[in-house]
Amino acid sequence: MKKRLYGLLVVFALVLMGCSEQNSFHLLSGKKMSMDDYKGQWLVINFWAEWCPPCLEEIPELGLLADENPDIAVLGVSYDKLDNSELKTLVDKLDIRYPIVATSPMPYLPVTKPQSLPGTYLVSPSGQTMGPILGKVDREKILEIIKKVEGNPAFKG
Repeated sequence: MKKRLYGLLVVFALVLMGCSEQNSFHLLSGKKMSMDDYKGQWLVINFWAEWCPPCLEEIPELGLLADENPDIAVLGVSYDKLDNSELKTLVDKLDIRYPIVATSPMPYLPVTKPQSLPGTYLVSPSGQTMGPILGKVDREKILEIIKKVEGNPAFKG
């Protein structure tokens, strides 16, 4: 009986470890992150590409959004399959000042790649995912959406 219980505990622990890996990603800086790191604040996940003019227009806006709102985090995700060194060069060239998700190891995010760009998702402080919002967004539009969502009686934080 004890062996069976021990075996079940080992299996359960392995399942939990697998779940946490599916909830994790690395930033281009090398830091390993989890969606749990963003609990309690809004998270903006923005898919972008260098060849997308509206995406490039969003970059400074998203940087200002993050700088001006400590309760909102911004993550950039490259739409293209660049290796991390190419991505780092591009991020430096474009002067992106918010965290960018590394392409390797494979990131596990609670969102799917949008069908068109730019594509932005919002994740609430409790982890509810909304989107994608397709097309160019600026900080005012994101703040307006957050305000509307928070004002909805059905919203659970």
